[in-house]
Amino acid sequence: MLIKIYNRMICMRSEAWYIFIKSVKLSCLLCLCAFALLNESGGKMFENYDLYMTAISLIETSQAVLLLGVVGSVCIEAV
Repeated sequence: MLIKIYNRMICMRSEAWYIFIKSVKLSCLLCLCAFALLNESGGKMFENYDLYMTAISLIETSQAVLLLGVVGSVCIEAV
């Protein structure tokens, strides 16, 4: 099953591959920023509640960006 997925990903169009790779990179960048904010807060949620909520929002946004990138690359492949 995974070999079929891997072979399908290798044969993707360049436009779909570009969208997929850029969405993965943006998602990783947002997760890195969220990690930096959580590290800055020092694990004290109540004292640094704004930093904590911003980090949680960045994590959720990174998931949404990755989902949209996958859906966009699938739509390009379907055409």
